Amino acid sequence: MHEGLDFSTMGITDDFMFGTVFQDLGLCRGLVEVLLGIKVRDLRMVERQELIDFGPASRAGIVDLLVRDVDGNVYDVEMQNGADPDIARRARRYLSLVDASVLDRGQRFGDAGNVIVLFICAHDPFGRGWKRYDYPRLCEQDGEPLGDGTSIVFVNAEGTRGDFGDGFDAFMSYLRDDNVIGSDFVRSVDDAVCGFRDDPGWRRFRMLWSEKYRNEFADAFDEGEAKGKAEGRAEGKVEGRAEGKEEGFSRAVELMHRLMVDGRERELEEAMRDPERMKRLLEEYGL
Repeated sequence: MHEGLDFSTMGITDDFMFGTVFQDLGLCRGLVEVLLGIKVRDLRMVERQELIDFGPASRAGIVDLLVRDVDGNVYDVEMQNGADPDIARRARRYLSLVDASVLDRGQRFGDAGNVIVLFICAHDPFGRGWKRYDYPRLCEQDGEPLGDGTSIVFVNAEGTRGDFGDGFDAFMSYLRDDNVIGSDFVRSVDDAVCGFRDDPGWRRFRMLWSEKYRNEFADAFDEGEAKGKAEGRAEGKVEGRAEGKEEGFSRAVELMHRLMVDGRERELEEAMRDPERMKRLLEEYGL
């Protein structure tokens, strides 16, 4: 089942590895502190379902890592391997989605914490050479900050400009070459990477995450076809099928994580071949 994936070279820049390693809240806290240059009090995971409920068919319906500290500040951390000319607009979408989905009903806006969307980029997203690009909202006329508590940050593994500390530089070096272990934090991250890379259960899940199986996830729900039939026009059929696939994949990803936590990963492989079993698992987990 593992044909086509070289697990021996799979590192922290792999999306699934990234999301798995930083489920460890100690490592996640260290990551946020190193990259943003701040001190963070205790973190907790924001349930992925909170985002999925807000908009399962949206293009930003799945986040890599979403955490909230005890002060109510929320951090959405994304791993970006390839060049994306639309990365700024995609970051805007993530910011709006995260902000709306984590604001508690009835909560006053003044009580809401900060929301930071942080992209970790293997390549320079803007070509200006900065190690970190910080984009708070500022007044165009005088540069004064809006003070709405939102910010988009891009860290750049290829950057050479700016000084953000030795810990920051050590992690950037590790992104470029995972043989370079320049800090205790990087050592801890690399130990976690090696542990998961050698874990047969994690390998099975990484294979299921691959592009080869994404459509099979969505097809297991058969929601695209149902939505397409509900539309009277051919265009509606196409759009409905696409939305159904996005929604089905989002729910399958959440199911994947929950089964992995419960040590039931083999059941997902079986459910991919049996839509009725998939349906029962979704009902069991309330998805």
